[in-house]
Amino acid sequence: MKNANLLFLFLFISFTLAAQSDYTYVTDRQFNEPGELYGYTLMPNEWEDASGSHGKLSPGEVAFTITRGYLTVKGGEAAGAYGISRIEKESNRIMKVYTLDSKDPSKQGSLKIVLDDNRNIDAYIFRRSRNHDEVIYYQAGLSSSQKQKDQQFFTNRNQLVFKDDSQIWGNTIRPHFVLTRSKCNRLYIEDEVSIEFIEDIEIKEKPVKEVLAKKSKKKKKEEVVAVAEEDLFDDDLDDLEDDETTGADIGFFRAMDDEKEVSEDDEFESDFPTTAAETPAPKASKGRQKTPKAPKEKRTYSMVYRYNTQSGGGAADIKEEVYTIKKWKRLASQQSGDRESRYVVTLTTNAGDVMLYLNERNAVSMLEIDGNRYLMKGY
Repeated sequence: MKNANLLFLFLFISFTLAAQSDYTYVTDRQFNEPGELYGYTLMPNEWEDASGSHGKLSPGEVAFTITRGYLTVKGGEAAGAYGISRIEKESNRIMKVYTLDSKDPSKQGSLKIVLDDNRNIDAYIFRRSRNHDEVIYYQAGLSSSQKQKDQQFFTNRNQLVFKDDSQIWGNTIRPHFVLTRSKCNRLYIEDEVSIEFIEDIEIKEKPVKEVLAKKSKKKKKEEVVAVAEEDLFDDDLDDLEDDETTGADIGFFRAMDDEKEVSEDDEFESDFPTTAAETPAPKASKGRQKTPKAPKEKRTYSMVYRYNTQSGGGAADIKEEVYTIKKWKRLASQQSGDRESRYVVTLTTNAGDVMLYLNERNAVSMLEIDGNRYLMKGY
């Protein structure tokens, strides 16, 4: 857990440096509730006042950061920290941040957030106090080429659907935003942030052993008898060889003049039948094989967090942190209004729980690691 905290601190500094050199864009993310504004920083690219004057802004020249206690304004005459009394949703397209100065109650102001039809921030209207006019700030629009690049790199909302937990493995998530306890920062392609879910399968097969079949007592007895008869046959042959009678007298090794010549084999077989002709040859012993067991599978699960340590500039240096996943379970939200977190899959790892949130379509909407939430593009 300590390593995860140090990792996030490093990433947060890197992402903050990268974010300071760019605008916030209309299509960055969607806002459904006022509470989602906490930690978010708005960096417009244009301004317009009540008199009709307007102008361009460089990236980061003006910024509005919304926290739970203050609205911090950077740049221009209105720069400073303003206390937040409340945030309300005035309509489907308007959210309003009410500000005040505890030392001077007359300095009550507001930041009005204007949403488009897709609930993206289109513009915001800042009023420093009741004694000041409103100034309109506009969000920048992404170029077509950048939209295409972002679309191909980041994981989009409703892109990854996990109706079954087994579908998680083998997928990689590339979030578009990271929400800490106090900040909301956009991630960039050069940050190279990705979260991969891995399933390793190891198959173990045991060799099949051959076991010789045991012989019955009856077979053993038959083999002993056969061996005895073979010994007897050998003794008879020895007696014949010791006899002084010639082959011409008995007609065994030489053929007589009035007889047809036959081969020695034929003569041997006819005159001295073997015990093998009378006794069937014993069958070869058969081996008995054990029934092969199904191969055993060993499955291990892990999550790999990758990021670029040089996202603020310089050659890419990709690092990774590996989390061992011990178990997981899925729960359904009991609140009907939780459309973006209808289901949550809790992954128990060696560094604590990781929460994977799915919307009502079972699509990934965000991922929570050590209290920090990673949002998909278009969330």
